[in-house]
Amino acid sequence: MRFQLLCVPAIIAAAPVHAEDFLTLQQAQSLLFPGATFTSQDFVLGDEQISQLIKETQAPIWRRQIKVWRASNGGWFFLDQVIGRDDRITYAVGLDSYGGVKGVEILTCLQKYDGIRRPEWLAQFVGHHYGKSDLLNQIATISGSTLSTMHITEGVKRVLATYGLFMAGKSS
Repeated sequence: MRFQLLCVPAIIAAAPVHAEDFLTLQQAQSLLFPGATFTSQDFVLGDEQISQLIKETQAPIWRRQIKVWRASNGGWFFLDQVIGRDDRITYAVGLDSYGGVKGVEILTCLQKYDGIRRPEWLAQFVGHHYGKSDLLNQIATISGSTLSTMHITEGVKRVLATYGLFMAGKSS
């Protein structure tokens, strides 16, 4: 009997967790840039660029490839991922033609942390620019989703730095 009781918690702890898809790429693009068409502008970061981004943001870089699209009605659409508490979070950042955050949308996350999708929390990012904001001290965390909110904030900071350091002032 004792053996059976010890096995139950192990089975529960091993149960897989699956992120839920809340938006498709196209839905996120439409929310951030209604009526726009998109042109892929993906690029790959070199070693020096990665070092520069890490130094600038103090945030980890998970991938060399930057997924970004130019919106036909102005601005940029970035697709990125961060590690939440228990899984990856896929999110999008729309930047206006001046590099300010137009909006942030969460595409995929664990349902138990879906508070990060609340419009009032996401609205905190709007208007922030590279080098003009201290996002880590200006964006509130959500109790119960602290790691997820911190990592999304770091991710948006990284997107802003990527735009500011490597894209601003360059024609598409």
